[in-house]
Amino acid sequence: METITYSQVDSLNIQLDLYLPPELEQGLVAAVVHFHGGGMIAGCRKILSTQHWLKDATLEHGILFISADHRLLYPSTGLDIIADIKNLFTFLASPSFSETHLPPGVTLDASRIAVSGESGGGYATRAAGIFAEPKPRALLLQYAQGGQLLDDHWLAVKGRDVPDPEGGIVSRESVAHLLNKQQEPISDDPMPFLGDDAPKNDSARTKLLLWWWRTGGLIDVVLGVNGMARFLRTLTQAQREGYIPSPLRSAILQTQLTETFPPTFLLHGKDDRLVLPAESQLTYDRLQELGVEAELHLLEGASHSLTDGMDPPNLAAGAGEVQRKAVEFLVHKLEAE
Repeated sequence: METITYSQVDSLNIQLDLYLPPELEQGLVAAVVHFHGGGMIAGCRKILSTQHWLKDATLEHGILFISADHRLLYPSTGLDIIADIKNLFTFLASPSFSETHLPPGVTLDASRIAVSGESGGGYATRAAGIFAEPKPRALLLQYAQGGQLLDDHWLAVKGRDVPDPEGGIVSRESVAHLLNKQQEPISDDPMPFLGDDAPKNDSARTKLLLWWWRTGGLIDVVLGVNGMARFLRTLTQAQREGYIPSPLRSAILQTQLTETFPPTFLLHGKDDRLVLPAESQLTYDRLQELGVEAELHLLEGASHSLTDGMDPPNLAAGAGEVQRKAVEFLVHKLEAE
C-alpha cells in the first residue's frame, strides 16, 4: 500500500491509499475508487473495517483498489467535496500517476474506473458520477447518503432522544469544542470505534452529524449558508429544490442526475434509520426514468452498514450474497471493450 497526495488546498494535503493486486500484469489496468463513511463530516481513507470484502475481491480480480479522502464538511462544503472529486479524477487520469506510482509497463486505464461509497461516502460517489472526468464506468452505492438531502429526515427538528455513542443524548455541549472554535479544513478524521484500520484518536466529529440531524441543520453545512434549513422548513418538500440558489444547486446532487449517470448498483438495509432506504429508492427511481442501468437491492432485516442490529452486530442474512453480486456488477462493467 502506498499513500499519495493527490491534491493540495493551501497547506492541506488530500490523500489516497493505493493497493496493488499481488499479481499485476503489464498493460492497461482498471481501478475501483472507494470513499469512506462518516456522514461527510468524519472518517478517513484508513477505515476499511466494513469494506475488506470489496478491497480483497477487487485485488483478486487484478484491479487496483484506491481508498481516497476528500475534505470533510465543516468548515468545508459540498462544493468543496465536488472540487476534490474532480481533482482526484484529473490526477488519476494524468500519465504521471501511472509513471510514478505503478510498476513499469503498467498503466491505469482512466476510462475503466468504478467508484464505491458507503454511508456518507455516497455523496462523493454520486458526485463522481455527475462531475468527474473521465466519467466512471460504474458506481456502487452502499446505504449511501446524498440521495435526498431536502426531505424532513434531514431538515426537521427532532426531539431530545438522539443517542450519544458515549451515553445520554447528543447535546450542544457534546459538540461545543467543535462549534465554539473556528475549524480549519480537514480531510482525515479517524473513527477508531469502526475498526483497527484507523488511528486511535477521536475528535468526536461523528457527533456533529447526529447534532445536525437532531437540529435539522445539515443542509446549512452542505451549502455553507446559515439559516437555509430554517427557511426550507417553511416550504413543502416539492418546493424546496426550486429555492436553492443557482450557484449552490450543484451541491444538491439529486437535482443533477442526467442520462449520462453511470450504471449503478445500490444496496441498502430496509431497517436503516440513519440513512433511510428511501434515499436509494429515490435514486433508483430517477435513474430508471432517465434510462440509466441500475440495480437496487433492499435487504430485509438489515440496518445501517447491512448489520443485523444485534449487540455485537453481525452481517445481516443475505448481505454476503448481495455483496458478491455487487462485485460481479463492477467487474463486468470494468472489462476492457
